[in-house]
Amino acid sequence: MSNTKYVNFARRNKCNVFKVNNNRISKHDAIGDANEKCFPHKTKLKRSIMHITVTEEEEEIQMLRRRYNDKFSVSKVIETFQDFPLSKKTLAGLAEADFTRPTVIQRESILPAIFGKDILAAAKTGSGKTLAFIIPILERLFVEKWTRMDGLGALIITPTRELAVQIYETMTQVGRHHDFTIGLLIGGQNLKYERNRLHNLNIIIGTPGRLLQHMDQNPLFDTTNLKILVLDEADRCLDMGFSATMDSIIENLPEVRQTVLFSATQTNSVRDLARVKLVNPVQIAPHEHEQIATPAKLQQSYVVVDLANKLTMLWSFLQTHPKQKVIVFFSTCKQVKYFYQVFKKLRPTSLLLPLYGGMNQEKRNKIYGDFCKKKTNVCLLATDVASRGLDFPKVNWVVQIDCPEDVAQYIHRAGRTARLNTSGENLLVLLPHEVDPMLDSLEKNKIPIKQIKIDERQLFSPLLKIQSLLAQSPELKESAKRAFVAYIKSIALMKNKEVFQLHNLNLDEFANSLGLSNTPRVRFVSRTLERKRSKILNTSDSESKIKITGIETKDSSDEEQDLDDFLRIKHIHNSSHCFASDDLQASNVTTESEDVKKIQKKRISKVKLVKKSLHMSKRIVFDEDGAPVNTNGEQSNKFYDFKDARFRLEQQDADDKKRYKALKKAKRMIIKEKERKRQVDDSCVLADDFGSESENSVSLDWLPDPDKVYGKRNHNGKQVDYKHASGSYDFKDTVKRIRVLQNAQALSLNDTEQLAINLLK
Repeated sequence: MSNTKYVNFARRNKCNVFKVNNNRISKHDAIGDANEKCFPHKTKLKRSIMHITVTEEEEEIQMLRRRYNDKFSVSKVIETFQDFPLSKKTLAGLAEADFTRPTVIQRESILPAIFGKDILAAAKTGSGKTLAFIIPILERLFVEKWTRMDGLGALIITPTRELAVQIYETMTQVGRHHDFTIGLLIGGQNLKYERNRLHNLNIIIGTPGRLLQHMDQNPLFDTTNLKILVLDEADRCLDMGFSATMDSIIENLPEVRQTVLFSATQTNSVRDLARVKLVNPVQIAPHEHEQIATPAKLQQSYVVVDLANKLTMLWSFLQTHPKQKVIVFFSTCKQVKYFYQVFKKLRPTSLLLPLYGGMNQEKRNKIYGDFCKKKTNVCLLATDVASRGLDFPKVNWVVQIDCPEDVAQYIHRAGRTARLNTSGENLLVLLPHEVDPMLDSLEKNKIPIKQIKIDERQLFSPLLKIQSLLAQSPELKESAKRAFVAYIKSIALMKNKEVFQLHNLNLDEFANSLGLSNTPRVRFVSRTLERKRSKILNTSDSESKIKITGIETKDSSDEEQDLDDFLRIKHIHNSSHCFASDDLQASNVTTESEDVKKIQKKRISKVKLVKKSLHMSKRIVFDEDGAPVNTNGEQSNKFYDFKDARFRLEQQDADDKKRYKALKKAKRMIIKEKERKRQVDDSCVLADDFGSESENSVSLDWLPDPDKVYGKRNHNGKQVDYKHASGSYDFKDTVKRIRVLQNAQALSLNDTEQLAINLLK
């Protein structure tokens, strides 16, 4: 029994044993000295066992280093993780987590990463990239004999919180037998709790924003000894959204380190690679030469739907697929929130769960966990925050209800299903004008997709119910307006104008499809169109395209062509008259500048009109009633007397101060009066408790009648008086004593003392 106890103790403290061998002060020495004094025989046994444990680990580390130096043969056939030069602790963690056979990306990337080389890896979604960089981190730190005193050894940066949580869980499973401390740094958590424990972490997994916050605010965050930097979903971490943050983080890291980049759509930009300071990276792309860029068992299809029919199409899809596990991707958070609120009130057949960036972190974690636990009959309405890296088990359908920003975003969305050689289906919903450019982009990137038709007999329009719900709930109506505006803004801000054409959207029909009776005004789009319209109207280029009274001139620029019908300027003149003859056409061309000036005058905002109506040099004098003195608009000769006005203002201030003092004085008097009444009432209460000052204020009705004898009859019929312990009770004597006390108020002090002595006798 004692031997087992000491073996366990040695395992728990083997990091401290390594520090002893390196001639450092450790917790182990103090414990050993104390045990040697108290239990010398046990201490000797314990040290021998600890020595055996240290020797075994040292031998294992030396053996691994020899295999690294021999450049373990990459060409060797690797079928299981046992074929890799890995430590026993890592192999035990992999076996307990049910990881037995490595994937293609793991076979090609684990060995170079263990050897310390920089890696630039790209692989399909669901191919096991997470494990491909977790194993090298554990192995390198194990061989380096890393402990808490060495500080931060590995840093993993991910673009989303959910992906960071997923990597953290995998790391804790595989590295459960190692003694490394692992930390998770994401937004929405307790910053003070993280700050106090940051200096003890060996491996940190976090998002860029929270990492930079600790670097700026926490003096204990030291990256001097960093060995490995990993960027998961590297193309997203290095894009414009995280550009400034990532540059600041990389500046705080040591230049001599190992850098590993993983993603399903890897960046090949020389500028991005130079930012992370890759040194002769090993490029790994096992699926680069395959005919399909997406998983083989992923069935991909698209459907063409008008913008006004999207809501009906999505509701019908959920009703016809009740026992499926579905993820629906939207463009904006406000759309997810509105569709979740509306569909929840319509009582769908599947459980609905929302997931978007604006939610509380605890709620996001709960929804993420609930969706992973569910196997069927559940639908996750999400934004692109759930499109990267997350491993949702057994997802049957991915529906991209809004067109993705680019092909890379499409691949990441579709990759939430058909993971690790499982099957799945992806449905892309396109508007009529989005079909051709989007299909061309998918075809260029080796993504096969086929079109399917919608069975109109299975369409169920919930529009009437939604309109009724919006009429009953003002909050839901406001949510619908926000969803409408958010979608229009997202379309206007997209870079690919061939796919996202704002002027081809029928905004009125789209608003009606959301249940709104009126189309909300989108100020962002209105201002943008006004600026573009002013540029077109003010340009003198003959190639510019302006539609005024039916006159058209062509322009080759795509930006002006996109405005086409949406920027058409309505005019009261009939276009048929403009082309009646060459003379009329020429006359209309000469009057073009006049029409432009009229249109510009009509477009002037109310603020500008108000500013134009102001005349700063004109002075109007008003009388005491507020009416202008000079009604004819002529300038009055009466000037404003500033001295008189200043005197009246000072006099008014003095009157206000006097009135304020009077009010405060009256308030103090009221308070004093209330205090005086309260004191009088208290004195009356005390008098009632301890005796009255006058005879009239005393009521003796409660005393018994002295002339009447009170008693009760016994069983013999005789009356018995009430008795006290000292004898019979004399009521007459009691009344006499009370009257003497009442008359004693007029006596002097000596007489009162004498009276009290007599009463005591």
